[in-house]
Amino acid sequence: MYVKAKEVFKTELGTLYRGDAREILKQIPTSSVDAVITDPPWGVGFDEYDDFKVFLDVVDELYRVMKPDSWLVAFIATKRLFDLVPLLKKFEYKWLIVNINLVSSEKSRNPFGGISNYQAIIVFSKGKPKTYLKKPDVIFSTDLPILEEMPKDLQYKGTYTALILISMFSKEGDLVLDPFAGYGSIPLVCELFGRRWIGIEIDPIKYEIAKKIISEKKIFNIEKMKEELKKRGETELTRYIDNNKK
Repeated sequence: MYVKAKEVFKTELGTLYRGDAREILKQIPTSSVDAVITDPPWGVGFDEYDDFKVFLDVVDELYRVMKPDSWLVAFIATKRLFDLVPLLKKFEYKWLIVNINLVSSEKSRNPFGGISNYQAIIVFSKGKPKTYLKKPDVIFSTDLPILEEMPKDLQYKGTYTALILISMFSKEGDLVLDPFAGYGSIPLVCELFGRRWIGIEIDPIKYEIAKKIISEKKIFNIEKMKEELKKRGETELTRYIDNNKK
């Protein structure tokens, strides 16, 4: 499958594209994806790419690329739950999973002035898909034993949480799509547990960090890498990553 993107990174199991999900999704074949598992933009001011409307813009394309019986699973800021109503025109709402986050941020305040330490994971279905693992609907966000240092960035999603979701809503050999791949934890877990995958990320800094995480199968100090990459500028990102490979 040829897809036009700004950059392409491939492994034996998957492909990470750098570019706008609104454009790249149009190039993915119809009814080819077994599950969409993603952390879309929340629209709470994380960075210049944090635009919740982009998620709503790709709903039709997500529906098109998904197989007749498949899952759409998305991390969502609690304040955005009612903004998901447009998805009900295409998908059936199935359930809400609570992800308890051990890392907090000023960007994640509740309306009462306190820090919000959980995220909603909303589960939608297209058709009548199967589940493959029975788990409680509360997950404590943590990581598999592949950490070099625990990330503090709230946009990073723990690999243990990703594993639970991937195990519940896909089986080995399935194709999992993450159209907002961020730092790459969902593609990484697909890589580790035998799922084929497609990832899309528009942010060049997150894209380069995701490439390193996926290729080396380790979680690094994301905050340090971000600062170093920002200092070097986009034209030097690839050279920096190559020089810092172990």
